[in-house]
Amino acid sequence: MPGGGIEQAETIEDALKRELLEETGLEVKLVRELGVVRQPGRRDPDFRHESHFVHAVPTGPTEHEWEHFIEQNEIERGLVRCRWVPILAGMSVHGRNRGALLDALLRKRVVAFVTRGTELLVFDYEGLTELPGGRIDAHESLEDGIVREVEEETGLVNVRVVEELADAKAFERLYGRGAHETHVFHLVTEAETPDEWDHDVAGTGMDSGLVYACRWVPLDECPPLWGKPDPLVEVLRMSITDE
Repeated sequence: MPGGGIEQAETIEDALKRELLEETGLEVKLVRELGVVRQPGRRDPDFRHESHFVHAVPTGPTEHEWEHFIEQNEIERGLVRCRWVPILAGMSVHGRNRGALLDALLRKRVVAFVTRGTELLVFDYEGLTELPGGRIDAHESLEDGIVREVEEETGLVNVRVVEELADAKAFERLYGRGAHETHVFHLVTEAETPDEWDHDVAGTGMDSGLVYACRWVPLDECPPLWGKPDPLVEVLRMSITDE
């Protein structure tokens, strides 16, 4: 991963921007500081070497892979190949402590079961029936994130979180381990909506600009979700019926 020393009179943000530009050619902006790792020196155990780990994002679009010639850094001068890879739990990278706080970048994912009476909100895209959901931002709570995702993917704004249907451990038991920690919520709406509508997806995610065909379906007749019967549909149906 990109990184290097902080020069005299430089701030952490200044050093971040300089190192990324030198080593990858990318212009970036700081999102947050993840933490500091301190190590005793090799010759002097009382000397502590500090490594500041920060989260940054590019200021503009990038290629998935590209080559960059490092010329301003005498230690690492030469041609390098840069690429994006998924962030996974337990992944490692070369270099002492370079991946120390990678797990802090694992983003949580939320999925919404939105009901209107005994009907469930779904959308169809490329032959699959899906539910609203996505990854939450670093500053968001799970509840704020799921409300935002519902609005971005379906246009529905008047929704209320009822309960968490499955936390991360329950989700893993039901569906298996995934790349992200996933939480499933039940939300309700009393807003007036058509039975079917098309929605242009908003936000900054990978699905931004796509068009989702949204519709309400009876829970008793729920189609397979993401191509498979969903075990939480029956749990939700029974909880609504019991009420």
